[in-house]
Amino acid sequence: MENQVTNESRQRLMKTLGEYGCYFLSVVKVAEEITGKRIDAVEAFCRFRDKKYLDEEATMLNPDGILSELTGKKFSVHRETADYKTAKNEHEILLFANGKYQHFVLGNGKGEVVYDPLGKSNTVANGSLIAKRIFTPVA
Repeated sequence: MENQVTNESRQRLMKTLGEYGCYFLSVVKVAEEITGKRIDAVEAFCRFRDKKYLDEEATMLNPDGILSELTGKKFSVHRETADYKTAKNEHEILLFANGKYQHFVLGNGKGEVVYDPLGKSNTVANGSLIAKRIFTPVA
C-alpha cells in the first residue's frame, strides 16, 4: 500500500530531512540523475523508513538498497577515503566535516560538489572533504 503523507506530517518530515537527511537526499539525487525522473523525497523517505532502510532521523541503514529500489538497478556501496579515485561507472557521495558538523553532498566523480541538499552549506564552504560513499552497479 502506498504511503499517504498528510500536509501536517509532510512539514514535519521536511524539517527532519532538512536537518538530518543530507545523505538520503544525495542518494535521491543520484537516482534522479540515473532515471531522469523527479522523485518525491518525502514519499520516498516514508517508504524506506517503513522498510527500515533508514530511521526516523534519516540515518541511512541500507543506502544501497534505497538507490537500488529507486532506480530498479542493483547497487552496492562502500566507504572510501577522500583521495579515492572514483571509477566512471561509480557514483560518489562526499562527506565534508567542519568542526563537530558533518554534511553529505553529491560529487561529480572527481571529488567536486555538484549537488548540495542545503544549497551552499557552511560545512562544505569552510570544512574539508573527509570521506566518500561509493555506489557501484552490480552486474
